Amino acid sequence: MADGRTSRFEVEAGLLTTQNMEIRGFQQPNATEGWKKSAPAARLEYWLVKPGAWNYGLIYQPLSLDYAGVLSGDLDVKGKRFRMGSPATLNYQFPTLRFTGNFPILKGKDGDYLRLGASALIRYAKVELVSSDLRFSDTNLIALPVPHIELQKTLGRGWSLFSRADFLPSIGGNTLLDGLFDVFAGVRRDLRAGARVDIGIRSFFGGYDPEKRDDYANRIFFNSAVIRYAW
Repeated sequence: MADGRTSRFEVEAGLLTTQNMEIRGFQQPNATEGWKKSAPAARLEYWLVKPGAWNYGLIYQPLSLDYAGVLSGDLDVKGKRFRMGSPATLNYQFPTLRFTGNFPILKGKDGDYLRLGASALIRYAKVELVSSDLRFSDTNLIALPVPHIELQKTLGRGWSLFSRADFLPSIGGNTLLDGLFDVFAGVRRDLRAGARVDIGIRSFFGGYDPEKRDDYANRIFFNSAVIRYAW
């Protein structure tokens, strides 16, 4: 490109597992305690990069899971009462689209660096709970700015430690459980012709707790073992 930036594509794939799926009513226990689901994970990224300058990225991360289980507690939501012990299914969707920019703050002579920036995150959320006689569905689309960090620590012989994260701690609630965090950490191997492979763990967690009667709280924690290829 005329400004010296080059295009970079990054593809991520792996296996996502549920560590926590929590849906509960106002002052009620978690109605989906112990519900687990594993599914393929994917992420697509396009970056315009330039050493010593701003990097810009466009990232799409789909997320859709179908759960089935027995309700571990009563759930009062939107004028409906789901009874503890009732079999139910849950469709949970949380795809995100992000526009990210980061700038080098620290740079070492061996290729170490720290970049800071921000992401404009657009996320769609859907929660659909169905029992034998009741159905509840809620959707939400919001856009919000979140802090962003990227760092690399060289190990030598083409290996390094690498991490990239978007994060939004909660203000006024539980800092971690009620925020939004998307963190990758792993090892990187440089290949020929500028390509590279990352192997590591992506953790995606957070939630909200509006604490209003007849509304519901949702907290999630997903881990994915992933491999990333960039060229």
